[in-house]
Amino acid sequence: MSINTMDIKDLRCFIVLAEELNFRRAAEKLHMSQPPLTRLIGRLERELGITLFERTTRRVELTEAGQSLLREARGLILCADETARRIRHATSEASNRLRVGYVPLALYTVLPQFLDQCRKDFPELELDLRERTTDMQLSELCSAEIDIGFIHMPIYSNLLTVKPVYREPMKLAVPNSHPMANHSGAKLTDFASDVLIMHSRAENPAMYDDILRCCTVAGFSPRILQKADDQSCMALLMAGQGVHFIASGMECLEPNGLKHLAISGIAPTLELAIAWRQEDPSSATKSLVSQIPGV
Repeated sequence: MSINTMDIKDLRCFIVLAEELNFRRAAEKLHMSQPPLTRLIGRLERELGITLFERTTRRVELTEAGQSLLREARGLILCADETARRIRHATSEASNRLRVGYVPLALYTVLPQFLDQCRKDFPELELDLRERTTDMQLSELCSAEIDIGFIHMPIYSNLLTVKPVYREPMKLAVPNSHPMANHSGAKLTDFASDVLIMHSRAENPAMYDDILRCCTVAGFSPRILQKADDQSCMALLMAGQGVHFIASGMECLEPNGLKHLAISGIAPTLELAIAWRQEDPSSATKSLVSQIPGV
């Protein structure tokens, strides 16, 4: 078996393990369990006739042959990804389709205006709308699986152009029974003893870190209840499990039994941006992003 006939997916798994040097962490990053990853690496080693990793009970290290494969594999993956990106972009252009990713907040703020502009200027364009996390959109933008993304800031990328388009202070949602529910001008320190219900950091690292930063500046470290994958922050909030920061732009979704409080003084801020690839924006993309106002 030669490297040129090796499965691209297998090479991606090998690269992740070579970078992590830990089977458990690599399997988690690849969204798979550890035994299949172990079997995959064993199969690669048998088919290539070389040892890629030195394994002990305490550590995993790349062999010299493994280091050589890592260099070759990275080059092949870059080439494969670039080829796939160009094909996806060309296919999208030929089909007259615009693929737009968005985080939920965009749906209630800047996305409707963008879609109206799109229908007005490009009525023949087929819109493909996809709700995604920011991290998913960044990956799909770079691989040309989407053309435009509405994402949470901050974002740093040499491959994308990023234009901030919306900014707002967050509000704090509390049950009606909360002592501060009917107060105006609440401060963050008024909730220092409350449990803070939060999404996992992976869903929006910037927002998660900004909330913790504001709490630290306000002089306290919050007690955090992080929702599980199958849980809703709003459901936990209505069950009286704590308080929860929300986007001001989503106030229309306020359920009965809850109050949305403006926080005076220091408060976390949400910022949305529109992002697109620098290298191959379509004519529709260039026109539309130039018309959406920045902040």
